[in-house]
Amino acid sequence: MKVAVTGHRGRLGKYLVDRLKYVPLECDVTKPKKVAKEIERVQPDTIIHCAAVTDVDGCEGALYEDAIQVNINGTTNIRQSFEGQVIYISTDYVFDGVDGPYSEESYPSPICHYGYTKKRGEDVIQEWDYPTDVIVRTTILYGGHKPDFVTSILDRLGRNEQFPVTGMLIGNPTYVPHLAEGLYKLVSLKRPPRILNIAGENRISRWTFASLIAKAFGFPKYNILMTMRTNGTANRPKNAGMKLELAKTLNIPIYSVQDGLQVMKNVNNN
Repeated sequence: MKVAVTGHRGRLGKYLVDRLKYVPLECDVTKPKKVAKEIERVQPDTIIHCAAVTDVDGCEGALYEDAIQVNINGTTNIRQSFEGQVIYISTDYVFDGVDGPYSEESYPSPICHYGYTKKRGEDVIQEWDYPTDVIVRTTILYGGHKPDFVTSILDRLGRNEQFPVTGMLIGNPTYVPHLAEGLYKLVSLKRPPRILNIAGENRISRWTFASLIAKAFGFPKYNILMTMRTNGTANRPKNAGMKLELAKTLNIPIYSVQDGLQVMKNVNNN
């Protein structure tokens, strides 16, 4: 089976290409003719659609039109040009964060532009109703080749200065290699679900996550001050995160935050 990846320069896409040896689709997903030509060249059986504009605050302003083009129209271009399975990578930002954690059956109600464009991308997949397509919702990705929450916290801990981290945002931190392992398992399923949550085991606040980062990497946590304020211009789902029972039933591997941080520490030390 040949698996191709859009957005292969992003955090997840690059890992899928570099480590799982999936094939990158070398095209701008907003250009339908180029999408069709590249799919014809690669001839994949499955496309993992990672390409997205993910700057949550940027989507509230200058990046909103780009997000519409990539997250919504790009998804349409992929689905229109391809006869195989599409696995669409989505997010818990499709929810309002009032009563998480969310199951696969929970009804989306986004409260920011980023969440809206990702929800509309989900709608594209659902409206085409291709029998093996899957919407995979995940959240708080860390690990890989780009800066993330973990690297930001480690940088600040290394300065030995006090800094605030919000206790108001709750979700499931997800280590990119563990998500990739879950996607590898998903691709092998003959009858995949239409929607599947794949994320880290632990549903925790950002402050708790920062404290676990400090512990895993050998820093004291007294410099991490809890605040009830959130940064950024976009509304964010506060009480978010995901239920993972379906993934476990399907034997999709689910790992704890501690598992992910330990692997990340080992990788950084090698």
